[in-house]
Parts: sequence; C-alpha cells; structure tokens
Amino acid sequence: MRGPDLEALLGDLLDAERAPAAMESLLQGLRAEPASEPRTLRLRALAQTLAARPDSAQVREGLARAWRHASAVRLLAETGLPDRTAFFGEAFRKLVDSIVPRGEAAEDLHAMLVRLRLRAEDAEWIEGLDEADIAPWRALLLPAPEQWRGAVQLVAARTAAVGLSRDLLDLDPGHDGESPFLLLPAAASAWIEAPLDASAQRTWDETRSACRTALWLASERIEARGVSTDLVYRLELLDAQLARLDNLLHAASGMEDKRVLAARLVRDAARHRSLRAHVGTALKRLARKVVEHTGETGEHYIVRDRKEWNLIARSAAGAGLLTVTTAMAKYGLAALPLSPMVEGLALAANYAVSFLIMQFCGLTLSSKQPAMTASALAAGLERDDGMEEEVELVAAITRSQMVASLGNVVATVPASFLACWAWFKFAGSPMLSEATAHHGVTSLHPLFSWTIPFAIFTAICLWMQSLAAGWGGNWAAYRRLPEAIAASPRIRRVLGEKGAAALSEGTRRHLSGIIGYVTLGLLLGFVPVVVSKFIGIHLEVRHVTLQASSLALDVGSLWHTPAWRWSEVLIGFASIAVIGVCNFGVSFWLSLRTAMRARDLDPKGRRALTWRILKALNAEPGRFLWAPKRGAGVRLGHHAR
Repeated sequence: MRGPDLEALLGDLLDAERAPAAMESLLQGLRAEPASEPRTLRLRALAQTLAARPDSAQVREGLARAWRHASAVRLLAETGLPDRTAFFGEAFRKLVDSIVPRGEAAEDLHAMLVRLRLRAEDAEWIEGLDEADIAPWRALLLPAPEQWRGAVQLVAARTAAVGLSRDLLDLDPGHDGESPFLLLPAAASAWIEAPLDASAQRTWDETRSACRTALWLASERIEARGVSTDLVYRLELLDAQLARLDNLLHAASGMEDKRVLAARLVRDAARHRSLRAHVGTALKRLARKVVEHTGETGEHYIVRDRKEWNLIARSAAGAGLLTVTTAMAKYGLAALPLSPMVEGLALAANYAVSFLIMQFCGLTLSSKQPAMTASALAAGLERDDGMEEEVELVAAITRSQMVASLGNVVATVPASFLACWAWFKFAGSPMLSEATAHHGVTSLHPLFSWTIPFAIFTAICLWMQSLAAGWGGNWAAYRRLPEAIAASPRIRRVLGEKGAAALSEGTRRHLSGIIGYVTLGLLLGFVPVVVSKFIGIHLEVRHVTLQASSLALDVGSLWHTPAWRWSEVLIGFASIAVIGVCNFGVSFWLSLRTAMRARDLDPKGRRALTWRILKALNAEPGRFLWAPKRGAGVRLGHHAR
C-alpha cells in the first residue's frame, strides 16, 4: 500500500461521498497480502505519508468527518454480539448472511468490520502495537463522549430486556421485582455520565455482581432440571452483554486501555461470524443434559455382581420370548397386500408396541443397552473415580451386553422353533413359504450380502433412539411435566388425587422410554420401507434379537424341505454373532463419543484408560464376559437420581 494508490485513497478522504469507501480500502490495505511486509510497517508508512502531505490537516479532517458520520455507537454496542435473542433466529440470520450479502450503508462501521472478515490474528496485532504506532491515530479515531454514552445505554437496555424475559424470571419464581437487571440501565448510565464518580462506579460494580450472581443461579437451576436451547442461548447472550458493558464502561472511564477494547471487539467479531461456533456453544449444554438423562437409564443395565447378572439374564429371556411374536407379526404384515405407507406404519407399530411391552414389564432388549450404558460410562469418567473403577465400569458394561444378548438369543431361538412346530401341528403346513424362509436364511451371509451394512444402520438407529429418549427426559424435566400433571385440576378431577399422582410418577419413570421406543419403532419399521419403496435403495434392519428369532422361524419352516442346507443354516447363526457385534460396537461408539464431546472430557485421559482396559482384557478376559465371582466386583457409584 504505497505510491500513487495510497495518495489517491488519501485524496478521496477529502470527498465526503468517497471518504467511507476510502477508509475501508485503507483498512483492507493494512491487512492485505503479502505477509512479508508486516502490517505495522504499513501503518507507519501510512502515518508518514499522511504527515508529509501539504494538505495533511484537510485529509485528517476528512478522515475524522467520515468517522463522526459513521455509526460508532453500533460499532461499540453490536460488534461481536448476536442480533437476535432467539437461538434459531440468530442461526438462520448467520446462514443467510453466509450466502446472501447484506445491503447496508457504506459509512456504517459495524457493517464495514463484517465486510473485512476479521480474524483472531487481527486482534493479536492490535494488542501488540506500540504506543508510538497508535499515537498518530488516537485523537483522530477516539469516539466522542456522546458515542460512548449511547453505546453503553443501548447495551444496558438490551441486557436488561433479556435478563427480564419471562423464562429466565421463571427460574426464580416469585421474585420478579427483585431482579438486579431492573437496576442495570440506571447503574450503567450513572457511571457513564460521571466516569470519575467513585460512588457511581461502586453502584455499577455491585449491580454487575448481582447480575452475574443471578446469571450463575439461573445456570445452576437449569442444570438441576431440563434445558431449553433458547434458554441456554439467552444465558450465553447475557454473559456476553454483561462483559461488553463492563468493557465499555472501563474503557470510557479511562480505567482500561482502549486498545484492549478494540482487540476484544475484533476478536468477538471474528468469533461471531461462525455459524458452527454459534450452534456448538448453545447445543453443547443441551447435549449434556440429553446424555445425562440417557445415562440415568443406562445405570439400570450395568451388571456389577452375580445377583444383577441373574436379574438381567431373566429379564433378557423374557424379552427374547416376546420377540418371537414380534418376528411372527413382521412376517405376517409383509405377506399382506398393503401399500408402502401403510406397511411401514404397521411394521413401526409392531416394533413399538413390542418394545413398549418390554418397557412396562421390565424386560431387557440387548442392543438397546450400548447407547444407554455409554452415557453412564462418560459420566463415570467425568467423576474421575479412579482408573480401576473406570476399568471395572467398562467390564461391567461389556458383560451386561453379553448376558443380555445371550438371554435374548437363548430364549428366542428355541421359542421360535417351538412356535414353528406348533404351527405345523395345528395348521398342517410350515409357518413360512419355502421361498420366504430360504431367502431369510441365505440373505444373512456376512460376506456375500448386505448384512454388515444393515447391522451398522440398525446400530445408528439404536443410537438415535437413545438421543430421542434423552431428549424426552430433558423436555419433561424442563417443562416440569410430572409436577404439572400432579397439580392439574382437570386431571385430578378425572382421575382423582391418587390417580393424578400415579400418572405423574408414571410419566417421570416411563416418558423418556416411551419416546425412545416409539422413535426406534419408526426407525426400524417405517424408514426402511420408505427408503426401499419410495427412494429405490434397498434397506433392511439387522437387529440381533429380532434377526435371531426371524432366522429360527426360517429354519423351522425349512425343516424337512428340499431347500434345507446345514451349511447355510450354520452360516446364518454365525451371522447373528456378527450382527450382535456390529449392533453393540457401533451404537456404543457413537453414544460414547457423543457423551464425551458433550462433557468435554480430556482425550489424553481417554487414551490412558483405553490402554488400561486392553491390559485388563488381556489379563482377565472372563471379567469382561461372565458374571463376577461373589464379592469380586468393584462397587460403582450411581448418579444422583
């Protein structure tokens, strides 16, 4: 940025119409490539060139005029802060801005910074400037007192409006008139009007501290109950607005170097531009609450001793017996002349009803466990109970899955054979046609079919089901649904006080499970039909328990038929083990990764734990597969319920 181009830009500052564009070009020139010429040298060259001009005073006046007519209030009050107070509204605005440019006034300094697409490196450069480099520009670019005042009053009013929103006030019911945010605008205005008044400064410090305390209490209360994305977003917005107010007041009163404020504005502007950062910050806390609700459920599926092993084995056997009717209904629905939409909904209803019966009867479906237990594992890692307890928790999770899978399969296979025998006895023909049964057996080959991809798809469905269940638990807690049901006059009038209390307790215990199971039913029943028959991509589900029952029905129907092949039958049953590994491994990995990211767990600690687990597995493989010896298991801490 030297020579004729620089002279031309400085000359444009004398023209009121061209001055804003010239000022933006000068800033672009300071940041332009090549990086071999440090921008500090460019800034010095600009100051020297300006000082050497005969009309230096007029150019400086033009630059000052362009700055005065620009929206310095908006620059100070809005740069790096969200425009919207709703999460999705702000996300949509960022998305649109990334595609379609805004049409804003050329002299708007805030819009100019957006167009410059500032980076964190720009803030670091500002912080590293010497006083000698800043001195020629300080008086020229310093905002006027009325601009400082306008920016402070604008931010204070907006902060108070967010802090007094109804959903935030409801976190501390009955104290609306005591909110410190009511006093915030007056305290900020009093100090900006009299920056040297110690009493005004003290009042501001007390008010700011009270607002910070209220913000912290609100954050703690939503940790104790459910989380709303919009509510979390507003808490983050309040935190940023209070920080901006403090920065503006300290800079305006001379208590802080204005260069520090400038660097913060640039850094905030760079961060504010990112849609990914906006979504990630607001959703992380929601994800944490979702996996916490999932982890509470997962605690019930972890085997810590022989007694719990036997309990899960019995409940898994019950689920295996129920799965026989689910598999029979699946074949029956597939044989009916239903439209694709009706067929998909019927299959989804078949799965969902079966899963809900398991839920209310306390039965255990094996591959539902990984997603639940992974969240419990992440919670255990966050508590940092010690490496040995964490290894034992992993061992307990794997043997839980082992006993549940064995219980499901060992119960469902003979029960399916028995169902085929009873059908043949009473109907005089096999349950399934030879073609259907033979296709069911041969389509499971782990190498020459789509069994493994289908099993991975099913694992993803199991992971999504756990998220839906966790979201349901979070939503019920945020809405205080059990309490609302117990206190509802309409429900109490219909069911009575005891009935309303029972419904409230049932909602607290079962709502997340109902939401999760209905979601899983739709994913396993409806989605494959839609993808296969509407989109044209063949898709099936491969759930270890459902597939074991289906395979047993196929094999039972093929008995004493020409299509019977021992090799195909054995490969089919071997494929059940492959499906189980895929179901467990993929859903557990996805859920553990989600839970760890939501909790910000240290990757180094996770790697150390992995090596410790591998050593323990090599030394005691049975510890990870079979029931612990009496008194051998490490007792693991539970979440507070």
